[in-house]
Amino acid sequence: MKVYCTAAFIDTVKKLQGNNSYSAVLNDVCAFLSDKSTNELHLMVDVLKKSPGIYSLNKHRISNSLSNKGKSGSYRSICVCLPKQDSIYLGYIYPKTGSGGKDNLEKEDYKAIATSIQKAIETNNLYALDIEKCTYAKVK
Repeated sequence: MKVYCTAAFIDTVKKLQGNNSYSAVLNDVCAFLSDKSTNELHLMVDVLKKSPGIYSLNKHRISNSLSNKGKSGSYRSICVCLPKQDSIYLGYIYPKTGSGGKDNLEKEDYKAIATSIQKAIETNNLYALDIEKCTYAKVK
């Protein structure tokens, strides 16, 4: 599986890492993705339900390893899954609780995230995420 991140996703991760409560966010994302396939991620919570089997915009719950709240109080990650390309594109992440916490997003928010991911793909403004090493690098 190829994993890519938008610049907005990386910026948010960096901001979250500055808070002690969220400092392990990138490790938590990598741990969540490490034992999953693109098809498995594609079948989870498709928020727009436009093109099953081809394209999905998914919301995933990712546990915060520094908290004992479980997935319900941890991170939400929004990504595009393209199972035929064996790729996912992480576009947005936010904590559900805490100082930076947010409630559920509106449908318009999901559409805006999908549009921003599409634009990042078209302009190749992406970062490749190595989930084994938990590092990222700008795609050239």
